Amino acid sequence: LPFSALKKEISGYALILEESPGAIAGPDPVITGAQQEMPRTMSLKETAAVPGIHKLMLLTFLVSLTLFLMPTMVSRAINQAFSDVQNTQFPYLWFILAFVVSTLLALGVRVISERFIRRFVLLKSDIGFSRLLNNPLRFFEKRAPGDVFSRFIAWQGGMLQKIELDNGLRSDWIICVIAIGIMFWISPVLALISAVGIVAMGLISVWAIFRDRWYTQQLQLKSATLNDFFMETLQGVLTIKTAGLETQRKAQFARLSHDLFTCLQRQKVYQQVKEGLYQLTGSLEMVVFMLVVLPLVHAKLISLGDFFAYSFLRQIFTSYVTRIFYAVIRKSQLHVIDTRAQGLFTRHEPAAPQFAPLSGEAVPRLTFEQVSFHYNPQRPVLNAVDLILEPGDRLAIVGDSGAGKSTLLRLMAGLFSAQHGRILLNNDEVSAQQLASQVWLQSQEDILFNASVLQNITLFDPWYSDSDRGRVEALVEKMALGPVVQALPGGMEALIRESHSALSLGQRQRLMLARALYSTRPILLFDEPTANLDDETAETAILALCQYCREQGKTLIVVTHSEQILHHFTRVYRLKEGKLRDITQGEVEQ
Repeated sequence: LPFSALKKEISGYALILEESPGAIAGPDPVITGAQQEMPRTMSLKETAAVPGIHKLMLLTFLVSLTLFLMPTMVSRAINQAFSDVQNTQFPYLWFILAFVVSTLLALGVRVISERFIRRFVLLKSDIGFSRLLNNPLRFFEKRAPGDVFSRFIAWQGGMLQKIELDNGLRSDWIICVIAIGIMFWISPVLALISAVGIVAMGLISVWAIFRDRWYTQQLQLKSATLNDFFMETLQGVLTIKTAGLETQRKAQFARLSHDLFTCLQRQKVYQQVKEGLYQLTGSLEMVVFMLVVLPLVHAKLISLGDFFAYSFLRQIFTSYVTRIFYAVIRKSQLHVIDTRAQGLFTRHEPAAPQFAPLSGEAVPRLTFEQVSFHYNPQRPVLNAVDLILEPGDRLAIVGDSGAGKSTLLRLMAGLFSAQHGRILLNNDEVSAQQLASQVWLQSQEDILFNASVLQNITLFDPWYSDSDRGRVEALVEKMALGPVVQALPGGMEALIRESHSALSLGQRQRLMLARALYSTRPILLFDEPTANLDDETAETAILALCQYCREQGKTLIVVTHSEQILHHFTRVYRLKEGKLRDITQGEVEQ
């Protein structure tokens, strides 16, 4: 509900507690949401399951260790240059060789890391997309496509960073410990100054985590709203142009874009403030460091070589600590994205009851026993419906708009699950998933995909072969589409899509009827198959449907408002007030 409607609907609030054994009071302490949130945000479990990830971590750690070559070389070179010991040759070639090897090693680790990242992202994306499609139909009916798209794309993009972030968190702290340990060995006082600076940066990071999470959430919400508006505009461009809504849509787009980019601008300013605080802290620490170290060098309490080595070590330490802080902040942002995306994915697959597969090509007997369904418990759509469909039956269902005819078809197709009653195939109770494997539904929401005419009819059938082409062409002729398809550039191989300008609504509808007839499923359901057809074409199409089902022995169920085609069916039912009853031809005509 929008906020204005919500204010009219609610009169208060209620706290609903789920009854469970865990709700019983006990001695165990209650962990608050804030206490649980941070461990989940910083968890490394997701990437820990990637095969070979710890070997990659070890390689990354070894590359990081090569950073200590520079302070070692500088310290030895300067101390040797100012030493009283003469004629000692410095091993420059060995250090140069070590630098070359470390550079090549870093390149190799980067190549390996990218392979890990690619495999991780592809695997996670495929699993995520599969889980998204496993959601029931009602899930998609209740959500805006732009919002679903934005959440999924943001989640997929976040996967690109997780391997590197998590590997950094696994190994960077060890480099920090080594660096600060050597710094303490060189000069405890100087190391203490660096430690204080890092504590200050840590406090800045704690503040930044909450701000970054807020901005991430706001940008996700606003970009999802804009994406959904953009998709809706493209889908409804005909209505927009015919109704003269261009100016209104432009103004609304400008407002949504203003909200998004204003938030983005504020985030950029905040990022500058955050980076400025980090830089200021580092600069102040450097000033204090110079104030302390120069007298120490002057008094020869620290050698010049150690001074330069300490400077390099301090740079390594600061760089890696900053990387850790940024990784923590980025992990917090990704947690917001992941949390939003989790709502897209099914938690688990329901266990299906045991069901013996149908033998051969037999058409099953479909039975509804006291089936009820509702969206709102106070307003049932279907109320104790009983129906028996024998193999080869041709059934028409009529009724007023909103009576629940399309809902009944979705139940028959296994897209919805009944709240009460049983659905049986050949006297065996089946789940919605099992029913769906036996039923084909052609609904008013079906679309043509961006593919060839042939692929749209066969729906990318993996078992299609050239020997099936004659069957497809025969179906095209049955739907009186032969001349239409031949006129397209490429004929059956012509690329078409839902908004193809060379196809009328009626022609697109008949292509989808041909698609339904190509299906090998034994029960065919049609929702208003003649809605966009003139009387003559509708008669041709429905005659072809009935003749095909009679020849193949398939069961046919059609929801229609057209009384002119009812004489083609063996039985006609009316759906009214949630009840389905058989009616005579006389009642239909009346």
